[in-house]
Amino acid sequence: MDYYNLESELPLGCQSFALLRSFGAVYVDKTAFVYQIAKHIRPQILTRPRRFGKSTLLSTLEELFRHGVKPLTDQSDSPFKGLAIEQLWKDSGHYLVLHLDFHDLNSGRTAAQFEAALMGAITSFCHEQALSVPDDPLDFGAIFGHMLKQLAPMSLVLLVDEYDSPLLYHAHEPQELAVCKNVMRQLYSAVKRNSGKFRCVFFTGITRFQDLDLGTSGNSFTDLSLDPRFASCCGYTRDELKQYFASYLRHSAAIREGCAPEAVSAEQIETLLDDMSAWYDGYSFDGSQQNKVFSTWSVLRFFDNVYASTEPYWSFEEGLGLPQLLKISLDRIDLKQLLEQMEQGEIVLGAKEFMESSLINPQANPYSLLFQTGYLTFTKLFTPSSKVHLACPNEETKLSFTNLLARHFFNLASDICSSKSKQEVLAALTSLDPEQLRSFFNNSIEILPYTHCPNNEFWVTDLVTLLLFGIGFKPRLEVMSLNGRADCVFDVPQCHLTVVFEFKYEASFDQNKLDDKLAEALQQIKDRKYALNGNSEPRVARFGLVFCGEPGKRGFARVALADVLPSNG
Repeated sequence: MDYYNLESELPLGCQSFALLRSFGAVYVDKTAFVYQIAKHIRPQILTRPRRFGKSTLLSTLEELFRHGVKPLTDQSDSPFKGLAIEQLWKDSGHYLVLHLDFHDLNSGRTAAQFEAALMGAITSFCHEQALSVPDDPLDFGAIFGHMLKQLAPMSLVLLVDEYDSPLLYHAHEPQELAVCKNVMRQLYSAVKRNSGKFRCVFFTGITRFQDLDLGTSGNSFTDLSLDPRFASCCGYTRDELKQYFASYLRHSAAIREGCAPEAVSAEQIETLLDDMSAWYDGYSFDGSQQNKVFSTWSVLRFFDNVYASTEPYWSFEEGLGLPQLLKISLDRIDLKQLLEQMEQGEIVLGAKEFMESSLINPQANPYSLLFQTGYLTFTKLFTPSSKVHLACPNEETKLSFTNLLARHFFNLASDICSSKSKQEVLAALTSLDPEQLRSFFNNSIEILPYTHCPNNEFWVTDLVTLLLFGIGFKPRLEVMSLNGRADCVFDVPQCHLTVVFEFKYEASFDQNKLDDKLAEALQQIKDRKYALNGNSEPRVARFGLVFCGEPGKRGFARVALADVLPSNG
């Protein structure tokens, strides 16, 4: 298959709407949403995880307000030709557009340097538009307010990308954060006081106003983030993949099936979409199953890399949320409580608790913040008066979230699991080979330093449970059996098997002590009849595992299969 024979280029690395259209790159038509945003004069804000297409959305708005939907010249087509908004947009005006990217203005700078860079951007805009600038402006508010006074009513479009970047960047630096907050309050206050100057004000970012504890400074904005009408304005729906990426789907399916693209059947394309859905779909910003979307960046990376190998390619980037936001969220998580919630399949919290989260309040629920980053998403319809149900949207983010938790709580320097981990576990469980299982666990945690972690079997249980969750199993912690609780139980439908793990911990690498601990685990399994009182799978495989904590020998020193029995005993 020749990559270069595909009719349209992927929109990777380009966020400019005009460039995408001029080069004939794939553009998923989101202009109906752009129209809904652009027709209003009230300030609006939309938050989404990183790499979901927010910058392209802003670029589309910029092009619309600068040039409208008519051709620029007699010799060229409008970039909006053939798109939904071409028939919807009736505004013939052309506006001044001030487009600010706070991530670029803040990048690597102190708060004072960010304010100076922002003032510099306003000064440059004023010079371009022949507007005067104060001789010695005291702060951003002074120069911005002076500029606005010179403008005609409804003449300016203000677009701000990643508005929350400086606040997140300085979240752990109180003095720097205070400066950034002051700049933001000046911006919002100026927009509110001078509302008649603006034709459109639209901000994008990751976190909501209330998450940043900015008080009432942003209360003039309409937040579209949880509005069902905008649930699919960023990201790709399954129907959009089929419509706009048809040739890429066909070529990708051909590589998987080992056939020519023209020989690919509709059923094979649907199978590919099912696999892509498991890995990249599932993001829901209103809880409606009809409005689920795929991760934009992940889909594009998949199509871009599938040509390099006949094996399925699943991209992974630890970058859905800014590192600062992730660290704040992870610092507030109780791992044991989280694992218990994972056992139930989702995290449930009150709507008020979800909506009142704040980076500034250390007692606030961390899961609302993780929703902002894209590591969690709604699993049921969201309403302000009901419980909020959250879970990882897909396999890619589940792997990512697991690896983040492992690095944070167990000080791992690299990933604990990958997309191949499940196949490795299934191979070990299919063969019922204890040594193969021991090798997998030790390879997963081979660089585990964990000197700061408690050394006991409960901690080992948490680590293994986290690993199993990350690769797609649903471990049940301390499941009550006839005579006691097993440490970890999980079903393996592929093997028609329920698996029981009983963990023991031994501090030294003394062979006799390790053997004794293993014998104790195996005897406990048999005496307490773990998982033999009826399970979802017909067979039960029960393993004893001994973890050695001696420095230089850390890992599972003993793994043995106690027995394989019918689940009804």
